[in-house]
Amino acid sequence: MNRPRTQKGFTLIELLVVIGIIALLASIAVPAFTGVQIRAAQTKSLSNAKQIGLCCKQFAIDNNGQYPSYVVQSGNNGSTTNGSGSTPTPVQDANSAFAQLFPTYISTIQIFFQPKSAWTPAQLQDPNMANASTQTAPWPLNKGANEWAYVVGLYDTSNSSFPLIANGFVSGGQQSHQYTNIETLPGGVWKGQQAIVVFCDDSAKVIRCNTQYMVPGGPDNQDLFETSQAQAGWLSNTQTVVNPL
Repeated sequence: MNRPRTQKGFTLIELLVVIGIIALLASIAVPAFTGVQIRAAQTKSLSNAKQIGLCCKQFAIDNNGQYPSYVVQSGNNGSTTNGSGSTPTPVQDANSAFAQLFPTYISTIQIFFQPKSAWTPAQLQDPNMANASTQTAPWPLNKGANEWAYVVGLYDTSNSSFPLIANGFVSGGQQSHQYTNIETLPGGVWKGQQAIVVFCDDSAKVIRCNTQYMVPGGPDNQDLFETSQAQAGWLSNTQTVVNPL
């Protein structure tokens, strides 16, 4: 007499155990993978920031030591006019400052873009400026193309500990030196926990923010970007911080 063949397979308990193990492994692997992605993005962004800083340094060499601070064309050697007889205008935003680097010192806008930042919400349409001949300044860095904030009024001989470039801060004008942990808002890149800063000596660092989402530094080690007029900072009132557009 033939007996029916027994079908072998997982029991319900075994399936639940396997599912539990997979879920546990996923809970460990996903944060680790996310951390690797963030570190990779920071490394690339840090490299971009250093490149911008070096271009600013080269600009200063050609313009009486001053980093881009006025809406004038590079190569005027610190002239008080912009070549047309009018007085140059101090830059009011970081985009206008960095625009002075084109095309002599920088030929791509890609290094100003950070995919994780709310300051740069859309992909660049022309990162290598293929259509440059049909556009005019300050076309290289229109609104939404730049992630970086900038300190106006510095020289290549300024204190080497002075900050020059950093991730864009929260919206709020020149008085805002804070970040936010809300990633969908300007100033929320790296979840407001860390900031990339380029200094006047061309060094660049990833610095952990304090509990107020500010970059620690300055004489009181509270806010690296604070002015001496407001609190105990070391930047003067002519060395203002300007945000991206």
